[in-house]
Amino acid sequence: MNIVQRDHLIIYLKSTKYERQIRKFGHIVYSNKKGKWLSLYIDRDKTPDIMDQLLKLKYVLDVQVSPYHLLERTYDSVHRG
Repeated sequence: MNIVQRDHLIIYLKSTKYERQIRKFGHIVYSNKKGKWLSLYIDRDKTPDIMDQLLKLKYVLDVQVSPYHLLERTYDSVHRG
């Protein structure tokens, strides 16, 4: 079984009625109606292309990539103070 690396994008919209159009780019896991943003997972190898496409859309205000994959996730006793 091959595990596909994925990136988490946070997309800010002018209105939440455009959520349906965003579905074609990836998997929506959360949508915040009040804050007008949604959380989307996409394949890591397609991230630059999809971000360019999303930023060109008139109803998208901003796109941010989650920094989770940059965080250190292994903890040793050496790091404890």
